[in-house]
Amino acid sequence: MQIIKRILIVAIISILLYSLILVLSHPDEIYYGSDETRIYGKGNATEDVRAEIVQQLQKFQDGYTHRDTSLLDPFMEELFSKDNILVLGTMPGEILKNHERVKVLVSSDWRTWGDCRFQMDNAHISTAGDVAWISTIGYVEFDMSRFLVSPLRLSAVMVKENDVWKFQHMQFQFDVDFSPILATFILLLVWLPISLASLTVVIVKRFKKSK
Repeated sequence: MQIIKRILIVAIISILLYSLILVLSHPDEIYYGSDETRIYGKGNATEDVRAEIVQQLQKFQDGYTHRDTSLLDPFMEELFSKDNILVLGTMPGEILKNHERVKVLVSSDWRTWGDCRFQMDNAHISTAGDVAWISTIGYVEFDMSRFLVSPLRLSAVMVKENDVWKFQHMQFQFDVDFSPILATFILLLVWLPISLASLTVVIVKRFKKSK
């Protein structure tokens, strides 16, 4: 009986670890490093407008690559609008509605998060007048471990201010599939009452023997 219990525990732990590996896998890994394929399509931006926006996107990437907080002020001034700004981070409480709070988020990302890489050249870019919307994929390799890597999605709205494209709305999102975790959670819900029933039987038997 003890052997069976240990086998079950090892199996459950293995399933949990495997589920975690599946969640952190890169669903769009084939697109990384590709110059030809655009996972979300190219968009309707003209080539000259696209070039202007990609230049700004590359500056954003450069900031997240070098993560030099001494350059944070010019980074924010050059890339983010101060009008009607909204940035949504990956966590539920990360809802930033003004320029200064966005600056705090970016600073925190650079100091504590990890190495972010986005497919800026292959981003979907569409425009209507002085408004553009972009979508692309990427990943973050967390500073705590080079083995802890999570795929990302980045979407944004940009507006043209004084002939410069700037971010007005932006959303970071983990591009993960939580269905393996959900399946494991259901398995645990089934296993828990069985374990409790088994424990109850053992306690009752020992109680009767003690009498």
